[in-house]
Amino acid sequence: MNLQSFDLNLMVAFDALMSHRQVTKAGIAIGRSQPAMSNALARLRLLLDDELLVKSRTGMVPTAKALAAHDQIRRALVDIENAIAGDNEFNPSQSERTFTVAMVEHAAFILMPKLVCRLALEAPLVNLNVISFADTGGIELLDTDQCELSIGLIRQNMPDHILSDRLYDEKFVCMMRPGHAVVEGPFSLDDYLSYPHISVLPSRNSISQIDRALSLIGRERRVVVTISNVLLIHMLLEGSDMIASLPERNALHFAPSAGLEVRELPFNIPPFEAHLAWHGRLDSDPGHQWLRGLIKVIAKDV
Repeated sequence: MNLQSFDLNLMVAFDALMSHRQVTKAGIAIGRSQPAMSNALARLRLLLDDELLVKSRTGMVPTAKALAAHDQIRRALVDIENAIAGDNEFNPSQSERTFTVAMVEHAAFILMPKLVCRLALEAPLVNLNVISFADTGGIELLDTDQCELSIGLIRQNMPDHILSDRLYDEKFVCMMRPGHAVVEGPFSLDDYLSYPHISVLPSRNSISQIDRALSLIGRERRVVVTISNVLLIHMLLEGSDMIASLPERNALHFAPSAGLEVRELPFNIPPFEAHLAWHGRLDSDPGHQWLRGLIKVIAKDV
């Protein structure tokens, strides 16, 4: 291939297409129209002799060749950006950069309000693209360059190229309607298990930490409602004898406004840790260092 006749702007388009997996969104990210991005994708397919992105029931899916090429192309683009920057500095008050961050629901719930406020004050031109995921899927999103940072649970045996910092710990509590029989007085495990329960499972493949802890002591609760969104729980408890077990920060936020009660769980369950993770290739990027630092400062206050 003769680079003198090669349009390097196609690599910028390729990076956007791989990051957003959607022609229109990719165009918005780099300031190009939908027809221009469609034309770029057609030229890339011809150039690389591969479909690159194929349609599926869940959206556009990258081919194996596209995934293999993207990592190298993304690194090259970062190197070019750093070379152009010269002194390799990042000025948040002047930057118009867009950061894509993946968050589990709980992290978004407690971090996003403060993060948005800080961005408005310190980096008013910076854009934040937040995508959601369940469980430990954030690592796969980092590996396929669908996000630059992820905030959620961290699985064991992380690959060496994924770096992380712990942001905060969270424990579980249970919540129920006012006047529920277990609101006052002793609250035993038998009391807890004698009532129907709401279970929160972010995805079909999720395993409830509550049920896992109960199974370790040979007990089981009766789940009558399973939902994927913890933000619905307070509405479902009204007028019901159901008990919901959920992260404490969620419970303490909704309980006062909804008139609900919160109690400690009557059995032992370890807290979970929320981690900030990123790909090693972005470790020294000044913009990422600034955003990671900001998120860590905010997390200390939650």
